[in-house]
Amino acid sequence: MKKMLTIAAVLLAAAALGAASMISQPAATVNLIRNEVITTDELDQQVARLQAAGAQDINPLDALQTLINDKVFLQGAERDGITISDRQLESNYRQVFNNAVQQAAQYGQTITEDDFRAEIIRQFGSVEAYMAALKNQAIMQMYLTQEKGEEIQAAVTEPTEAEISSFYRQNQQGFFQPENVKLAHIYKEKAPADAEDAEAVNAGKKAALEKVSEDIKSGAITFEAAVATESEDEGSRSVAGDIGWLAYNNEAARQGWGDEFCDAVLAMQPGQVSDVLESNMGYHIVKVSVHNPAKILTLDDPVSPGQAMTVREYIVQLLMSRSLQLASADALQDMVTELRNEARINILYKGTGN
Repeated sequence: MKKMLTIAAVLLAAAALGAASMISQPAATVNLIRNEVITTDELDQQVARLQAAGAQDINPLDALQTLINDKVFLQGAERDGITISDRQLESNYRQVFNNAVQQAAQYGQTITEDDFRAEIIRQFGSVEAYMAALKNQAIMQMYLTQEKGEEIQAAVTEPTEAEISSFYRQNQQGFFQPENVKLAHIYKEKAPADAEDAEAVNAGKKAALEKVSEDIKSGAITFEAAVATESEDEGSRSVAGDIGWLAYNNEAARQGWGDEFCDAVLAMQPGQVSDVLESNMGYHIVKVSVHNPAKILTLDDPVSPGQAMTVREYIVQLLMSRSLQLASADALQDMVTELRNEARINILYKGTGN
């Protein structure tokens, strides 16, 4: 269920505009360069999408105004020569799909393109309807940028030190860094449970790694040299077994490796080399190079281990992004007002009970 909710959130964020349905009862007409009808079916679909996104107590007349704004804006874009190629539309689709994959990965989930398309069909009725909505969104963004881009950029200002400090103080608890370690490993993968002689194969791999562990402890071989000759993790062999950072609250790592393995690694100190540890996936000899305690980050700390961006830089980026969103919203409202004043709009829908 969470997988579908993740995809749904990405789709709703990526394509807020719905595609037109079959003609039913007219709810409104919009005419800037030609007459277009907004049907009651379209209005019902708009209300349903808003509800799916979490909105409550939706006034259908307000939803209708949004549809009118979309129609008049798209007609203005067409009048002023805004188009999008099939190639660019496909690129936008791929970006939305990749965003869904990345968001799901944060929860330790995997989303296939079949999953993605199934959720598209559930929300929009067909892939074609979704692509039409995605195209409309891209055209509107291009139109806004063409007409108001310079004005928007001029309205975006870099936050002052006082604004940065104020945001940090108000959100200090959100900059909590859990206990974490930087680790490298020598790894042998478990044979699949249904493989022939899996138990014997795994026992042999574990015994071989225990011999390596003894050689490291005796000084017969270094950890780094053993990585190059013994590890089955091809991705980390060329970097001395380095597999990055493990944080205490990394749920994806805990699901993949198992709690027992993660807790054992998090108990290690810098420079320490473990005995053979078993995870859900295989057998490991682990070396920890850094062990950071849990703490509240300062403004000049990196936002996460191994990253160059500091908390201060993150806050600047966030506040400038918010400023850009507000400036874009104001510019969009100005454009919609201008276009509505040029258009002939006739609202036929009177609402329930009127």
